[in-house]
Amino acid sequence: MTIRFTRAALFAAASSLALSGAAYAQTAGAPEGERRTIDVVTVTAQQREQSAQDVPISLGAYGAQELRAAGVQDIKDLISIAPGLMVTSTQAETITTARIRGIGTVGDNFGLESSVGVYIDGVFRARNGVGFSDLGEIERIEVLRGPQGTLFGKNTSAGVLNIVTAAPEFEYGGSLQADIGNFDHRRYSGHFTGPIGGDTLALRLFAAVGERDGFTNMTLRQPGGTREVESETNDYYTFRGQALWVPSDMVEGRFIADYTRRNEFCCSAVQWQTAPDPAALIGGVGGQVLSPADPDQRRAFANREYQQQVTDYGFSAEFDFELPIGTLTTITSWRNWTNQRTQDIDFTSADIAYRGDGNSTDLTRFDQEVRLTGMTGNLDWLVGGIISHEDLRLNDAIRFGADWEIYLGLAASNGADPFFISNTLNAVAGGPLFAPGQALPAGSGVNQDTYNQTGRSWALFTHNTYQLTDQLAITGGLRYTNETKDVFATFSTNATPGCAFLETVFGPDPLAGAAGTGLEPLIPLICLPYARTGLDANGYDRERTDEEVSGTLRATYDVNDNMMLYAGFSRGFKAGGFNLDREFNGPIAGGSYVNSDSSFRPETIDSYEIGFKSQLFGNVLQLNANAFYQEVTDFQLNTFTGLAFVVQNIPEIESRGVEVDFTWATPIEGLDISGGYAYVNAEYGSTPDTPANLAGQTISLSPEHFVTGQAIYTRPIADTLLFLAALDARWVSEYNTGSDLAPGKEQDAFTLVNGRLGLGSLDGRWNVELWGRNLTDETYVQVAFDQFAQSGAAAGQIGTFGGFLGAPRTWGVTLRTEW
Repeated sequence: MTIRFTRAALFAAASSLALSGAAYAQTAGAPEGERRTIDVVTVTAQQREQSAQDVPISLGAYGAQELRAAGVQDIKDLISIAPGLMVTSTQAETITTARIRGIGTVGDNFGLESSVGVYIDGVFRARNGVGFSDLGEIERIEVLRGPQGTLFGKNTSAGVLNIVTAAPEFEYGGSLQADIGNFDHRRYSGHFTGPIGGDTLALRLFAAVGERDGFTNMTLRQPGGTREVESETNDYYTFRGQALWVPSDMVEGRFIADYTRRNEFCCSAVQWQTAPDPAALIGGVGGQVLSPADPDQRRAFANREYQQQVTDYGFSAEFDFELPIGTLTTITSWRNWTNQRTQDIDFTSADIAYRGDGNSTDLTRFDQEVRLTGMTGNLDWLVGGIISHEDLRLNDAIRFGADWEIYLGLAASNGADPFFISNTLNAVAGGPLFAPGQALPAGSGVNQDTYNQTGRSWALFTHNTYQLTDQLAITGGLRYTNETKDVFATFSTNATPGCAFLETVFGPDPLAGAAGTGLEPLIPLICLPYARTGLDANGYDRERTDEEVSGTLRATYDVNDNMMLYAGFSRGFKAGGFNLDREFNGPIAGGSYVNSDSSFRPETIDSYEIGFKSQLFGNVLQLNANAFYQEVTDFQLNTFTGLAFVVQNIPEIESRGVEVDFTWATPIEGLDISGGYAYVNAEYGSTPDTPANLAGQTISLSPEHFVTGQAIYTRPIADTLLFLAALDARWVSEYNTGSDLAPGKEQDAFTLVNGRLGLGSLDGRWNVELWGRNLTDETYVQVAFDQFAQSGAAAGQIGTFGGFLGAPRTWGVTLRTEW
């Protein structure tokens, strides 16, 4: 059913153990002389409308008021008020990954699906990055922590971001808004809502267009000369149309169609750490890096542009039918997401390696879900099922630039011989087979690799709560999931002559064939995966099926009307899949690999938690807390080695922690304060199969401590004006940002502060707001990584690490009118 709010909760904070749904305290409406109380948010965390304080799981529910006060327009902005949540972007903003309780999946490989599911208006987004966009008019966002697979299904083993947009209304209304800020930021948006021809059909239309200059200054070196450009630009438009159909008290339907188009220059990387030897080699071929590294300059280098064009559109239809036995809900959705991009993958102005034209992703998904809910005596029951079909087509083409052979020759000869590669191969051949620079020529590498993956899944589930006594209830749920993935991959290589020669001499696995020749250190560099031809003849055609029974069991005990205790267990499941990158393994026949296997196993999470939710002192303070312990089996880890991506299952991760959150309607009229603290200790196990560099270590992108806080103050001025002041802050302790946990990829503890001042009419007809994000201009890295062929690991040196930085200080003004 459609949920309508008057005023939303201010920080129904939460985290895995969080202030499950504490809400923004009303600043008006209390009788004179009485204290304001906290208005609790209604959520659908259990696919039913419930008070967040009555749901026995850890969640945060953030309403429109606090989201606007914190400047939240996409899922990355949400971290400023949601403790325990991490959201990062890397090579493109479409490669965005969310983590909850330290658990998440690196998003640089579309073969891996996220452990944190993103739902928008009940529709699953196939990857976190697919859900990264201007969310428009947000009614609320629910952050559900811990496994949510019983009700939300696949890829929610770590949690869910459940986003609900504003629905059509049966009263005419609308708005126009302009946001203008530094970096030449411009965003214009508007909406209209109202009934159409009576009281059975209402529409809501929303549109926005935005653009912004880049956050990073880039030196772009190309054959026509060197010029300065800006990276991390913003240029998009989006549209959402909705219809709410209520033909009777027994039927309600909501139809949504949306379209988004983005055309941006993104995403470059700055030098986070510059190693002397790789830097000197880059300079030896005429390129530039910052040495020593200075991320505060926000300066990047490239010799090719970072262009990305994203199109995202789809539709959904949700119906609720009131039947004698309960409510039948159906949700049908279809979505398509495409991305085309070019990229300089070495992140220097030397011409080493790049993605040229022809790199694209096309993802189409269909879902059909049916749920039936009802009450029978003391039993609140739910049964349902879902079928899904996903088609993914990925085209990739990594090629070598004009400086590659010289750069590699200088690296292999300690700077002595730029043509060391050609000279060495000529020595192997016993004659002048290669002219200088012709062993690894420009443009060689991948012509086109194409991965066609089809995923089919279905599930049956049930979720039921039985009220044993007036105070004690038991909740149990089960889900059976069956998922099959087929991948058909074809490969076409414009072979580098040097690698082709080694394959001719030593076979399709030249490293194994050259064992004992003294060439072992050099062959993996000459014959990178993008230079080898062993997959071209046969490609591979693989299928895997995973099935799992997951579920939850929880108990709640109402101590009184103002306090609830709960404890529970839940299991999450994420199916296995295929690494959509070149992997050379399996049998060899006729000089080629036969059906190479790039699969990885499913990931499961068992989670235990205990907590309480309370409303104290006449409901002027909501205080919630919980503790959790999680065991992750076969964690799916994606790591860039500096030369290629490697996907592996890590046998064991343990994550434990404590979180406390509060919301307080202070005695000061109009002032409401909320805050949260999360302690998260997520570590790899020490089993024999765990890589030595990870065993017993804290996992990447998982700070041990999170602290968030938000204050909102509203005050009438005279009889016609309303003043607003809002401030929120987030502090996290130090953590390592690299999947391999290499020293030098750490991010020190830091604080982000956002603020907003506003003045408007009491009736909401107009308002003006000054806002700022990252007010202290903190420079911090989202992810640090080994820059291509600059790790220095082969020589035992420290490496050059690139860094994808968070946004700098931004500020501006918002003008808004409503009617």
